[in-house]
Amino acid sequence: MNLNNKTLNELLDIAYRTTSLSEMSILLKNSSMNVRRALARNINITEDILDSLLYDPVQNVAYMANQHPKNSERKDFGNVRPCVNCTVMESNLNCVGCDKISDHNF
Repeated sequence: MNLNNKTLNELLDIAYRTTSLSEMSILLKNSSMNVRRALARNINITEDILDSLLYDPVQNVAYMANQHPKNSERKDFGNVRPCVNCTVMESNLNCVGCDKISDHNF
């Protein structure tokens, strides 16, 4: 499947549901933090892909991978920003006006 021509919403949908290792490998390298974070929520994710996401440079992605039921290596993230532990699905994410971060300094 060619993922290059997909919209962000299509990529998010694929990331949530794919069972294809080749698609997971491509999505793992996607520049969008939201796509990688959605992949970290995928119940079909392989252990290798999950392990890679645990060390994603974006804390939001690594945190979500850490919460995955298949993860056996729990990391301590300490006190994280509200954006990191947000439970809103990436396809519905709209941070503008979020009451959890409106008074939070970045």
